[in-house]
Amino acid sequence: MNEGEVVIKRGQVESVDDSAGALRIKVRTEEDGDRPLSDIPYAFPLMPKAFQSVPKPGEGAFILTTTTRNRDSQRHYLGPIISQPQFNDLCLHSYGRGQSTSVLEGGVIYPLEKISNFSETDGSFPEVSDVAMVGRGSQDIIMRDNSKTLSNEVDIRCGIRGKLESSYKEAFKENNNPNLLGKVIFNNFDPAYIQLKYKNKLTTEDGQQANSIINLVADKINIISNQDDNSFELTDVKELIPEAKLDETMSKLHQLPHGDTLVKLLNLIINAISTHVHPFAGMIPVRAGYVEEMQDYPTEDILSKHVRIS
Repeated sequence: MNEGEVVIKRGQVESVDDSAGALRIKVRTEEDGDRPLSDIPYAFPLMPKAFQSVPKPGEGAFILTTTTRNRDSQRHYLGPIISQPQFNDLCLHSYGRGQSTSVLEGGVIYPLEKISNFSETDGSFPEVSDVAMVGRGSQDIIMRDNSKTLSNEVDIRCGIRGKLESSYKEAFKENNNPNLLGKVIFNNFDPAYIQLKYKNKLTTEDGQQANSIINLVADKINIISNQDDNSFELTDVKELIPEAKLDETMSKLHQLPHGDTLVKLLNLIINAISTHVHPFAGMIPVRAGYVEEMQDYPTEDILSKHVRIS
């Protein structure tokens, strides 16, 4: 090839430490042989910095250069090379003999069976028609556009995928399926997600009519304002709200009341006060059925056990 033409190579990531903090990595290609890591040029990311995805050491990456037979020419990279969803967390390159090459020309590893063949994985990953960002663990952001139903949707999901471990094995009766590696099983037990939906006349029941809806789902939901006078730790530089502080934070928050349950009690109180009568001065007031109902009302049912606010 002549200078100016793009040369694409594959190599193994050996270092992600960048002295300039520019997300550069060092990738050993075939032509690098066994030369010292310090002599291998940095590879600069081709993806814009707004989309950060740095390969892990041991994974593969595509290296692009503008000259051939010049191992010191400027390098750019695209990666990591993740062959199949089963290797989303870590897809070893093993110097051209690992899982990263299973679906590439010259790969020596056979690909696993596609996960869509198994019902347990339905919903685990975005559809081919979706626009999405998929994290290394069990998180993703999906933008769906259904032209048939004229609906739009954005899903921010965390904990949506899991491994085939004890709880999943019991539910799915799949104990040793070699094709279901990694986090590919749909978690229908306890995921967390924010779902934004838009469609003309999305809901039509009386009192519930809406074109746009947000659904916020998790085991526990905390709504916290950073303007409230509180002692919450909300801006840890690594975790925002540290895991170690979650129990303490939740204990300081207020349980959200169930509006309809609270209104029912308020109506009982209003009726009791407005119809409070004495047959004669000094006599015990007349007791109606709603008075007993008010006194026996389970006030603890007013508070949500799962949603808290600051």
